[in-house]
Formats: sequence, C-alpha cells, structure tokens
Amino acid sequence: MAMDMERNLLLLVWFVCITTIYFLVPRAKAHEFVLCFLVCQAVGWIVDVLLVQFDLVAYPLREFPTASDLNITFKVLWTPVASGLYYIYRPRANKLTKCFYFAAWISLLTLIDGMLAAKTELVVYVHFHWSLMAIVYSIIFLSVRGLASWFFRDRKVFREEANER
Repeated sequence: MAMDMERNLLLLVWFVCITTIYFLVPRAKAHEFVLCFLVCQAVGWIVDVLLVQFDLVAYPLREFPTASDLNITFKVLWTPVASGLYYIYRPRANKLTKCFYFAAWISLLTLIDGMLAAKTELVVYVHFHWSLMAIVYSIIFLSVRGLASWFFRDRKVFREEANER
C-alpha cells in the first residue's frame, strides 16, 4: 500500500512539472528555460551518481531499477524544472534580494527533499544529512546560473535571431 502512495506521488510530480512548464514558462523565455533545464540535468545527474556510488543516498523506489540506481523523476524532471524557473524569474534588483531569492529556492527544495526522505521510501539518506542537500542544491543552481548567464551574456544576438523569424 505504501508503494502505491509513492508511485502516485511520482505521477503527481510528473503532472505538476509538466503543467508548470506549460503555464509558467513564457514563450519569450523558453530558450533560457530549456538551457537551464538541460544543464541542470547534466550537473544534477553527475552529482547524484556520485552520491549514490559513494553510498551517501539511496533510492529504493526507482522508475528503471535495472538501468539506474537513480530516481529519474527527481533528477531528470523535478530539479531541472525548479532550476529553470529559478533562472527565468530571478530578480534583477540588489544583491540582498538576489541572496534572499536564492536562499528561498534552496530552502524550499531542501525542505521538500528532507520531507521525502523522512516520510517516504523515495529517498533514503544512508550516510548523508538533509542539510548537506542544501549544499548540493546550491552547487547545482549556481552552476546552472553561471553557465546560463555566460551563455546569454550578449542579449543582442538573441534579439536579432528572434527578429529574423
């Protein structure tokens, strides 16, 4: 019975993420979202493989148990969607606002991850603490933000391409 609840939770995450992409990603910022989404998948996958291989985190319920020790829903969909939304809605205000915005996103994701570890069998912290997950999310989000900011540093190029269509 518990596994059914967890499988339903995974389906709910897929539904929420796809709905969120459809309704919250503006067409004008779709290219930024997609880049952040893909970069987060790459960085998150590498980080999570290391966590699983060093026996720090385990995922008892996985979508493809024979193919991977990772939970695909959280590493391929949940975190990348959050990272993409974080980037496209980032504030342009002062540094304090940016720091608060970053801390709010990292805290929310860490809280959700900690609750999943405590209340479900989707995530098990073997030799890990939920507070370290905040550091992992910080590394992922800062990497994504840095790469996306570098990639989109010359906005004029993207405006010219959009006008050519």
